[in-house]
Amino acid sequence: MFSLAVVNGLVMGTIYALAALGVSLVVGIMNVINFAHGEFYILAGYFSYLFADALGWPVAAAMVAAVALVFAAGVLVEYLLIRPTYGNDMYSLILTFILSIVLQNAYLHIFGPYPKKPPNWVKGATNFFDQFYYGNQRLVALAAGAAVIGALFVLIKTTWFGRVVRATSQDREMAEMNGVNTVGVNLVSFGLGCALAGAAGVILSPIFPVTPTAGVAVALTSFVIVVLGGMGSLWGCVVGGLVIGLVESFGATYVSTGYKHLFDFVILLGVLLVRPSGLFGKPAA
Repeated sequence: MFSLAVVNGLVMGTIYALAALGVSLVVGIMNVINFAHGEFYILAGYFSYLFADALGWPVAAAMVAAVALVFAAGVLVEYLLIRPTYGNDMYSLILTFILSIVLQNAYLHIFGPYPKKPPNWVKGATNFFDQFYYGNQRLVALAAGAAVIGALFVLIKTTWFGRVVRATSQDREMAEMNGVNTVGVNLVSFGLGCALAGAAGVILSPIFPVTPTAGVAVALTSFVIVVLGGMGSLWGCVVGGLVIGLVESFGATYVSTGYKHLFDFVILLGVLLVRPSGLFGKPAA
């Protein structure tokens, strides 16, 4: 039971971290809280189902197309809804909350209330040291989630785009004085944040089918992880995601699955009482 809980926690924690990285990226650069983040996760799951199951596309092509379309949708939302609210964080928060409700109802109207599930990438299960069998789909989900997170860190830490993003995040005015187009950075970063939610959606939807309102739990968990890890900290998201994944897994194994989100908030409150800025956040001056 212990080993199974650890593996389950690592799988879920990695996907949680991937979804939360999108929230952290947008908060760190734009100071915008995207309440519709979970709905982009669901949108990618629906696209993946539509392309792979209904249209018969290869699974990999369906996933790439789904994430690309979610990126485009995020860019469109930033241009049409978020950009006019620059300078007023409350307006952007209200707009994304309304967008979340609109998208949930749109999904219900288009796809219906029943779960939709893209096909599995692989079949079968792996024997872990003669202790338990674990589904191969979950193992490849773990590998895929870790690969996307690794690619994001390479992008942010080693490329020109990453340097521009970090400069904008640290001092927007100074970045503009050095010729950085911060409006363009906002546009791409918001789209990238949505695409990360989409990547989590296409990876996890073969295991947990998507429904119109399932994104609420995804967004809630992502916000908890971002606060737990420290606002705007990418490493904080990774560590926070793994902590939440393991806590939920052990809680479900030894207590009850019914208290899943309660475990999250207990951990969050415990950390914030000791360190209000989160695990990797910078204390307020």
